[in-house]
Formats: sequence, structure tokens, C-alpha cells
Amino acid sequence: MPAHYCINPLDPYAEQEVLVTYDEHRPFVSIRSAVDEEGYDILSDLSEDCVRILQLEIAVYHGHSEPYAWAQHAVDVVAAPAAA
Repeated sequence: MPAHYCINPLDPYAEQEVLVTYDEHRPFVSIRSAVDEEGYDILSDLSEDCVRILQLEIAVYHGHSEPYAWAQHAVDVVAAPAAA
């Protein structure tokens, strides 16, 4: 199962990271876990918007931006989406 460090979508200052494990399904990766710097899996605390931001970050890292056209404006988010 691949893993990638992403910016923690709940961190308003974008200074913390989460280790995201995922399955490489197409057109979107399927997020399996998001472990914060303290070792907690915060995936169940993330809203759907937060999960999409993680999916976008992984897609951009791997150069798969075309299937993720729906998320082009995700970078315009001023603050982290509220936790579910």
C-alpha cells in the first residue's frame, strides 16, 4: 500500500503533515488512513472536502492532474474545512 506525506488539512497554518496511506484506484485514489505527527489516524475526523484535498495533493505529486479537474479550485480554500 503506497504512502505519501501530505499537508494536514486541519492545520490552518499548513505547517503539519500527515502520513496518508492509499490504494491506487482510478480515477481517484482511495484514502485508507491519515496519521498525524502524534501517531493518531485522523481520517475519521476529516470532512469529505478534506479527503478531496488529500486526494488532490497525491494526484498532483504523481502528475495525474487531468482526472482531478474537479479539484482545481481546492487550492483557493482560505482556511481548512471544518472537521466532520
